[in-house]
Amino acid sequence: MKCLFCGIRKKMNLAKCQFCEHYDSQEMREGLGYLKNAFARIDNELDDLEGKVHVAIGLVFKRHKYSAEDLLDSLQMNRIKSLAGKIKDDVSLWESAGKLLYRMKIFYNDNTETVQNRLRMINQMIQERKPTLWESVGGFFRSLYRAIVELLPVICQTLLFGRKSKSIRYTA
Repeated sequence: MKCLFCGIRKKMNLAKCQFCEHYDSQEMREGLGYLKNAFARIDNELDDLEGKVHVAIGLVFKRHKYSAEDLLDSLQMNRIKSLAGKIKDDVSLWESAGKLLYRMKIFYNDNTETVQNRLRMINQMIQERKPTLWESVGGFFRSLYRAIVELLPVICQTLLFGRKSKSIRYTA
């Protein structure tokens, strides 16, 4: 109910309130119900994803259960993108058919903005989460290993070419 006169509108079974322009129809109720259910599913997926950000495992050697890459490429993230795309397609279809009512459009825009803000917040939490002590130590050893693997061929080549040039000088 939008205003006092909407109660009168309901009693008289009128579709549109003559004072506040509130429009109530079966089509609008179904559309809003669909949007509410779809955004509720997205919210559930966002809650699951947000819960996984700080989950750590291990007693002595604690580490995050899910890496940042795992979270950003997770099944929940794909579901959220898929559901948002489906909702957007449906709303575009309704709009092109002239069936998208103003109230439904406002509801869609508000919830879309809310979902985008939550996704930004979760992405920021994933990017800014601090690594555990064990992850920091492991990261040091991984970077050391990468440096050795990248530099070892260069060092071997210089040593081999250096020895060949010395051996050639002695034999000549």
